[in-house]
Amino acid sequence: MRPPFFPVQFEQLKAKINYAADCPMSFRTDSIEIFPINLSHPNVGMGYKFIEDGKTMVFLTDNELGYRHRDGRTFDEYADFARGADLLIHDAEYTPKEYKCNRTWGHSSYIDALDLALTAQVKAFGLFHHNQDRSDEDQDSIVQECRDIIKRKNSDIECFALTQTTELKL
Repeated sequence: MRPPFFPVQFEQLKAKINYAADCPMSFRTDSIEIFPINLSHPNVGMGYKFIEDGKTMVFLTDNELGYRHRDGRTFDEYADFARGADLLIHDAEYTPKEYKCNRTWGHSSYIDALDLALTAQVKAFGLFHHNQDRSDEDQDSIVQECRDIIKRKNSDIECFALTQTTELKL
């Protein structure tokens, strides 16, 4: 096997495995309905929409909105998937300048992620998958820039950066 599953060798797996590029069906876990969607990333990946008690959270990390990778979806398909969600958590690793140097790496600029949140008319937008070289102060500046854009667009989306201790209640 090769990344991202390495170093486990395929022969070490005991289960019979059937591979499918898509997981088009939804499924339930207790009271949560879960809808998968393929992500736009060189190693593919899955994003999810979780619905419980009339509340919806969409989680799309390692998702590049500016480039469509194999099995990835279009911007409009991701917007339809997230439409009206109570919370969208999306990959926002790069600044627009950084993205120019890292296009096709499987991650989005925070501007593209914010555009998705605005287009999908979500209620709250959580920036996720932060660049590890970014300071907290720089991340705070990115959040403030997003909030300024939201205000200029006459939207009331709540915007914040997730941290390792973030707890959210919908």
